[in-house]
Amino acid sequence: MWPFSTKEPLSPDKLPLPDAWIQRQTHDPLGRTMQVRANTAYSKFKGVTGYGQYVSLAVPMTDTTRAGFPNPGEVEELNRIENDLCEVLERNRESIFVGTTTIPGIREFIFYARDPDAMQQKFDNDVLARVFTHRIHLKMQPDPGWGLYQKLL
Repeated sequence: MWPFSTKEPLSPDKLPLPDAWIQRQTHDPLGRTMQVRANTAYSKFKGVTGYGQYVSLAVPMTDTTRAGFPNPGEVEELNRIENDLCEVLERNRESIFVGTTTIPGIREFIFYARDPDAMQQKFDNDVLARVFTHRIHLKMQPDPGWGLYQKLL
């Protein structure tokens, strides 16, 4: 029955799932063009048990086109930042990288995590030490049903 879902959460012992990335263009709630890249491997589930914290890392861009999207050099920097974030935050399966959104001037990297305190500590001690070319902003909120992830799809 709508709006109820028959999806069940994925057990963490089934991780990692093979990547299945999609890219699409849509609009954010303010009507701005938004590019989304999401790992659809988790779309069959109602999240992953124990990973109930939505973690967003927003990176304001420094080299953009007139439309606000990254120039080629900026794309390289954002890819390096993504790799650094994944290397630090996904270590020991403490979090799961599920997608990115890009609106004019900002790319957001989206993870789901088990422990918000551990994510804050990794951000303060490891992420900020590795990502020094751009400012980076951390936002976390509980989302045990992965509702924000569903909006990426």
